[in-house]
Amino acid sequence: MKLSDFPGIKQQVPLKPYSTFGVGGLADYFCEITDVLSLPDLVQVAIQDKVPYFVLGGGSNILFSDKGFRGLVIKIAAKQCQIVDNTILVDAGVRWRELMDIVHKAGFGGFEVLGSLPGTIGGAVAGNAGCFGKETSDFVERVFVYDPLGQKIKDLGKKDLGFAYRNSIIKQGKLVVLRVVLNLSKVELSGVDFQGKEISRYEKQPPGKSGGSFFKNPSLDKAAGWLIDQCGLKGLKIGGAQISNKHANFFLNVGGASANDLLELSNRVKEDVKKRFGVNLEEEVVIVGESL
Repeated sequence: MKLSDFPGIKQQVPLKPYSTFGVGGLADYFCEITDVLSLPDLVQVAIQDKVPYFVLGGGSNILFSDKGFRGLVIKIAAKQCQIVDNTILVDAGVRWRELMDIVHKAGFGGFEVLGSLPGTIGGAVAGNAGCFGKETSDFVERVFVYDPLGQKIKDLGKKDLGFAYRNSIIKQGKLVVLRVVLNLSKVELSGVDFQGKEISRYEKQPPGKSGGSFFKNPSLDKAAGWLIDQCGLKGLKIGGAQISNKHANFFLNVGGASANDLLELSNRVKEDVKKRFGVNLEEEVVIVGESL
């Protein structure tokens, strides 16, 4: 089978709607997966046809090139969940807020602190997303991944995943998250402070089209936002992209921004922070596609 014949494959698909930044060109091929077990076949067809592929979750923390992606973008939209004892087996395409609703209805919880994270569970595991001093890895028990090189599904324990700050072996390699096992605990729903956490998070973070934190924090005592703020860069605008006046580590598409506008802002920030503090900022946002 050729990639163009695979069920559900579309060609020349705009990527803007699939990124929280709202930027990006066309993908040569695009396929939305609602059953994680169909993903291995799709990946192997892409490899057979020598077509590069990129696996997409909720589209947060992703910056697609203006020139698009010369290959296949696989959108994981699988959303099955199964609660067994004190764990939940969840497909990679489930969003955090959706997961909160599911586990709370069953009288469980335990990771409400992450409930306001954007994006999907699969993306959160790959990038070890976190907030309020907690990370996704704090709640992971096992992860089922597809290894395209070995052409098999692997069951990896937490210690096998190489979790680090906003990183894992999944983000660094070719493994694809299919399903995740998370630890649960019994909760009194009246005591769950999900709404308070969500309000607190969004009081600190600006609304609008953004990919979340643009840079990783270089250290615990010097956050990227603080460094950028000290350089007087809040509100700086290039084209349709602007550094938020509310949180300096958030870049916004304030209207008609291109990926190139956002990267020009990034380069300006890195230059100024390096000059003033001697610190090399590293992007937390993943840049995908042809060079800009």
